[in-house]
Amino acid sequence: MSESTPPKYRVVERQLRARIDRLDDGALLPTETQMCREYGVSRITMRRAIDEVARDGLVTRHRGHGTKVNRPEPEPVDHRVEQGEHFDSTFTGFFGQLTGFGHHVHSDVLELRPVRANIAVARALGVEPHTEVLHMSRRRYVDGSVHQLSRTWFLIGQFPGIEDEDFSEQSLYGYLEKRHGVTIAKQNLSVAQVVPSRDDARLLGITDQRPRLSLSITALTSDGDSFLYGESIFVSHDAHIYFTATGQTPQGS
Repeated sequence: MSESTPPKYRVVERQLRARIDRLDDGALLPTETQMCREYGVSRITMRRAIDEVARDGLVTRHRGHGTKVNRPEPEPVDHRVEQGEHFDSTFTGFFGQLTGFGHHVHSDVLELRPVRANIAVARALGVEPHTEVLHMSRRRYVDGSVHQLSRTWFLIGQFPGIEDEDFSEQSLYGYLEKRHGVTIAKQNLSVAQVVPSRDDARLLGITDQRPRLSLSITALTSDGDSFLYGESIFVSHDAHIYFTATGQTPQGS
């Protein structure tokens, strides 16, 4: 196994988490034997993956009754870390910012696969609508609490090997710079308020219909080429986005 290839149980664990997100509380998962056949893994690997999601309280085992989805009650927003991001010329990204402040950042990678680009994605990446692009969806936590839902799109084949990376505990920006030599020179940002869709609200543990802050980012290289488009929606209804603007002082002022 190469250094960049995650253990097999981690791959299955991510697939299980995505599967559980689509199920109702109390839903029964297939038996271990059935899931071993479905995912093409050994019983030991399957059991290890189930242990990981059970440790986070997402499923419970009942002797003689199988493994059931357990949908924990969302934590009150008032007890979460302050919701927001700070943008300046350093482009450290969400992971770099929060870990730099001493927080623990973790991500559930819900999806990493090719999809067809919608109009917003196509415009940002400079391709035709419905072009096949690579999509990554992550539910991001800070100190164990859900913080935001993040979706990112890239051009197919632009970053070979990215599909095999484990982004649960590492920075996407850091990976792109270290492994592919891509440095962000500019970010185009758009901030809006949106009411989360039913699926997004379920993933974030939101039970009300209040608007949430939504952030769109297009990242560009020094050549002006866009290589990443991302959309994030925050779980908190009072999240903030902080900007630091710099520039030259006009002559004669």
